[in-house]
Amino acid sequence: MTPRLRSLLAVLLISTPTLVGAQAVLDIRNDFYFPTDAVDRVAERVYKTRTRELAESARLDVDATLLARLRGVLAALKVGARFEHAQSATVDWEIHTCRRCGENASAMAGGRLLVGEEFVNELALSDAELAYVLAHEMAHVLAEHSREFASAARYFVDNGRHRDYQDIQNELSESFVVNLRMAAVSAQQEIEADYIGFILGARSGYEPYAMLSLLAKLNGELTDSAAMNPVGQKRISQAQAMLETARRIRAVKVSALH
Repeated sequence: MTPRLRSLLAVLLISTPTLVGAQAVLDIRNDFYFPTDAVDRVAERVYKTRTRELAESARLDVDATLLARLRGVLAALKVGARFEHAQSATVDWEIHTCRRCGENASAMAGGRLLVGEEFVNELALSDAELAYVLAHEMAHVLAEHSREFASAARYFVDNGRHRDYQDIQNELSESFVVNLRMAAVSAQQEIEADYIGFILGARSGYEPYAMLSLLAKLNGELTDSAAMNPVGQKRISQAQAMLETARRIRAVKVSALH
């Protein structure tokens, strides 16, 4: 957890329950180098290509029941996201499932989500756990992590400050060395997505302890050396530290429904 997240969490924990639950707590920056529309155009093209290929091989949206579950959860999370981050109302969220695609859950700029059937089924995710999976992915979108990552990557590639977004993305897709240099940025984005996602899930009325049970399940599948995600105890520790705050936020949401 960064010093900024630690200080914000400390303020939230000493605030009154009513204050924490009734006011938005997220402060999401967007002052990155590349323009948002350039990032969205590339993401849209990549997402359309992948979903088309999955559809052509009969691996897209095969499980109608799971797709309906995901869409219902996403609808609830969109309400919480709009409360916390008004600009999220402009995001045109799209979600699909895939079978035998090697996917857990992923997000692309512009609100394009993809969830693997096997991932959900093998972990036997409840609706609340599924909500925190999607909230984490939505957090990547709202925090514009693709844009941030590419903006930071300009300093790790040759002549990076004079290259456009597509060029930087091509470099990231092809160069293991550049991604290795960017590992710290990637790791921090995962921690931030957990933080934002935890708030979104609680704000949408989902039981916060489901975040901990989700991370415990993931901890059985991931290690600190896998990919570039900070996992295991580090993520669980942050969730434990945030649990009381998330419960206060959810309590206000639940109270408003009764």
